[in-house]
Amino acid sequence: MNRTRPGWELYERMIARMIADQSGTDLCVTPNAKLIGKISGVKRQIDVLIDARHDTDNTLRVVVDAKHRRRKVDVKDVESFLGLMKDTNATHGYLVTSSGYTEAARKRAQMYVSIRIVPVDRLENFDPSTWPQCRDIGCRHGRVFWDGYPELSLSVVPLANVHEQEPKTLRYLHYVGKCDRCGLFHVWCTTCNEILAIPHDNEDDCGHQCRCKLPWFWLASVEADEEGNKSAELHAVLGTGEVITANRRGL
Repeated sequence: MNRTRPGWELYERMIARMIADQSGTDLCVTPNAKLIGKISGVKRQIDVLIDARHDTDNTLRVVVDAKHRRRKVDVKDVESFLGLMKDTNATHGYLVTSSGYTEAARKRAQMYVSIRIVPVDRLENFDPSTWPQCRDIGCRHGRVFWDGYPELSLSVVPLANVHEQEPKTLRYLHYVGKCDRCGLFHVWCTTCNEILAIPHDNEDDCGHQCRCKLPWFWLASVEADEEGNKSAELHAVLGTGEVITANRRGL
């Protein structure tokens, strides 16, 4: 197991990986997310953030707090977590602990918070140092966390007997994700094996294509929902003009 990161950080990344692997394709998972609190007005760190993937909809936001420590989660921990949920407009939350929880914590959690136990021994074969390095040269030690796998398709007709043959659909698998330190979006084309870094805060950015030069490109932007909550979004812009939102993270 990689030992360059502190144990609590490894535990947080493991919980994020477990959630991403178990979530539906309509949800995106962000480790080490940072949101501006609607009440506090300050930046709040969230161990794992779960949001809708394909549109600017934050009404089903879920936050996760991963606690890797020796003592049990108590009622004060639940109270603090409920405050974080309210400040970030989360509709539900998960408190994940390696050491259990008190009966008072369970009662206080009620219907809005779920408490789960994930033993620390699950870390034995978990090593985020095997993840690709962040492509931002200014990001130290960041690793790319993949949480989406969009498949883009292209219809082609063979040149031979073009009028007699049915179009064939070619499918191209991509991985999409973000750096677990700075949040920079990344796209990995599994066809040419190139990994692209896609910034969301560059207004002059005209999009990014991999070496395949297929009829689509990737572009990120900042969008806001009806209540003004902002999020960075990663889009696949197809040659047909269709735009697919492939990943999101709150801001």
